[in-house]
Amino acid sequence: MKKIFYIIALIIIITSCYKDMGNYEYNEINKISVKGIDTLVSCDQMDILKIPVTIEGTQYSDTSKFEYAWEVNKKIVATTKDLEINANFPIGENEARFIVTDKALGTKAFKVFRINVSSATAGDGILILSKVDGHGELSFKRLDKDGSAFSPNYYASVTGSILGINPKKIHRNFAPESGNANSGLNIEIDQKLRSLSDQTIVAITPNKYLDQYFFTSRGSVYPPVINTFDVAAAQHIYLSNAPFGMVGHKRNLFVIANGQLFSDELVQIPAMNVSLNTTKIQKTSPLKGMLAPAMFLSLFEPTGKQDYKASDFIYLFDRTYGKFLYTALSGDPIIEMPKVKDFVGYDLIYATHTSLKNYSIAILTNGSAFKLVYLKLPTTNAEIATVSFSVISEIDVSGIINAETKIYPMRAEPYIYFTSGNKLYYHNIRSLEDGTAITNSSAIADLTQYGYDANAKITCMNISRTENEILLGVSRYGNDTDGKGEELKGDLLVLERKTLKLVKKYESVSGYPVDVIIKYQKYLREGKLDGSIVTDNLKF
Repeated sequence: MKKIFYIIALIIIITSCYKDMGNYEYNEINKISVKGIDTLVSCDQMDILKIPVTIEGTQYSDTSKFEYAWEVNKKIVATTKDLEINANFPIGENEARFIVTDKALGTKAFKVFRINVSSATAGDGILILSKVDGHGELSFKRLDKDGSAFSPNYYASVTGSILGINPKKIHRNFAPESGNANSGLNIEIDQKLRSLSDQTIVAITPNKYLDQYFFTSRGSVYPPVINTFDVAAAQHIYLSNAPFGMVGHKRNLFVIANGQLFSDELVQIPAMNVSLNTTKIQKTSPLKGMLAPAMFLSLFEPTGKQDYKASDFIYLFDRTYGKFLYTALSGDPIIEMPKVKDFVGYDLIYATHTSLKNYSIAILTNGSAFKLVYLKLPTTNAEIATVSFSVISEIDVSGIINAETKIYPMRAEPYIYFTSGNKLYYHNIRSLEDGTAITNSSAIADLTQYGYDANAKITCMNISRTENEILLGVSRYGNDTDGKGEELKGDLLVLERKTLKLVKKYESVSGYPVDVIIKYQKYLREGKLDGSIVTDNLKF
């Protein structure tokens, strides 16, 4: 019986197989071809790279039936059919491929090519330092080329590494590069001064810093051992004429680190093949306290030529004892200002010269209250006997000025611009002489005029060298100062200074904006060359 069952089952299987023979249907696969991508594509770094493509299939070419991926250096940079992105890629040839996937069948087509990236960032441009997901980043836009777009957060894309953690300020130094750490761009970040090339806006060499080794190697035959170098402030003073009427350059760099002052002066006279360098290290307060994270001049005015006249002194503040101090630019010991009252419990967070000779503004805080101090100070050794060190007035500015306030003194007018919250202010310096309070009546614009709600605030400011444009860095992050999230909420407004008319609004171009500058390629004081005005021609 069992044998009969097996025979019947075998007959059924054979019959089924026989009936199935010839029933298979063979559908031709939709073979995909990609057209429009050259084997080698060339572009400038940080410019917009556009590659439109044509997709053809042997069965259908409906582009909605495919998925797309553009890879550069094994990272997906776009998922659109046509490529349109910032070329934030390393200089040189980059491996790339375009992948098309049939949604229904899962079949793929590949187009392998190379992207040759050239450096073209040496022209004038806007540079924004910001915080993105808690780390420092840079965004850049060329101003010397029509139609250029902002390249947001390019640094990590170009270098493969983050810039740092605690970004503070961008410094522009016009010293020749050639691997020189004290040249190009110096970025205050991680309590250090990181050096970037002005021509490529990435590191001159890996991990190049203006640190203790920079100063000790230049400043002493037997340098002291300095284990830490926490930068709290830096200031470049650039004079395009060398001493004694010679044609040349004089550059001073001052750095406050570890509560002490470090300085470096370079004098270059090309006609005489002269390059003199003087470095001073570890200049301490005469009171033995810690120096505050700010320094200032009492004079920095145009001469009518291609240079500035600067004060003979740079002024400092002992935050431990609340005392104002000064030292000669040439490197004398630090001296306590005579007959100037103490501000015990206060710290100096910002100070600046003004357009009025001998008068400077200092912002002090004790952590909760803010005070503006208006100072009268000598600018030269000869004036010490005739111009007194004195406090003209001190004004409570709590509620108007805060730790994020940015101040810009006009060069030829007795006015300052400053920011606070979502407002831009314009204030007459002479009103400080009698201690008149600064109120919201000095506000000349707020962000609501430019389409923002109450959560937006101004976090940084700068003004072009011709003083024709105001640049405002705007944050839409609310209370988030680390720039968290995938969406960029840092904007930049360019305003016509005299009318406050909006010249350009760049949205979502950075993380939380920390500092912004116009990176000029050539040093032209006030946009002038040999006394004649040179049109900036900035292509906003």
